[in-house]
Amino acid sequence: MTDMNNGSHPVRDPIFCNNVPLAMAYVPRQPWGNLYEPEVAFNRGTFFRDLDLPFIGEEALPRG
Repeated sequence: MTDMNNGSHPVRDPIFCNNVPLAMAYVPRQPWGNLYEPEVAFNRGTFFRDLDLPFIGEEALPRG
């Protein structure tokens, strides 16, 4: 990332890791724990219970 003020010094964002190229995804490692059984995991779309969150799509929009 380049500082828009002078264009020569990189900007350090404390939220992101240093030395990660622009537009490269950083995905933290998911610890193996609190897993579903394989049959349940394939139906739910994830092996990780902690990642199995409710999808709130159209039902969150007011109808009227």
